Amino acid sequence: MHRIAILAVAFSVLLAGGASAEESCKNTGPTLSKNDIEKKLTEQGYVKIRGLELHNGCYEAKGFDKSGKRFELEIDASTGTVVTRE
Repeated sequence: MHRIAILAVAFSVLLAGGASAEESCKNTGPTLSKNDIEKKLTEQGYVKIRGLELHNGCYEAKGFDKSGKRFELEIDASTGTVVTRE
């Protein structure tokens, strides 16, 4: 029974984390192109972009920054603002 409660709490935390990223990506204006997003990311030091996909008003970008650290970003598709970084 105790394990079930722990799993329920862990699952709730995971859902809350995903919801906050989606809430921040309202896509209130026109969607920026992949080229525009890549340009903004490059200007911010994200130099090796390996994947860029659009879903639920956010772009998800994966790759490496200028110091060689791996990144995963959620980016608002209408503003180009980084919403979350992992």
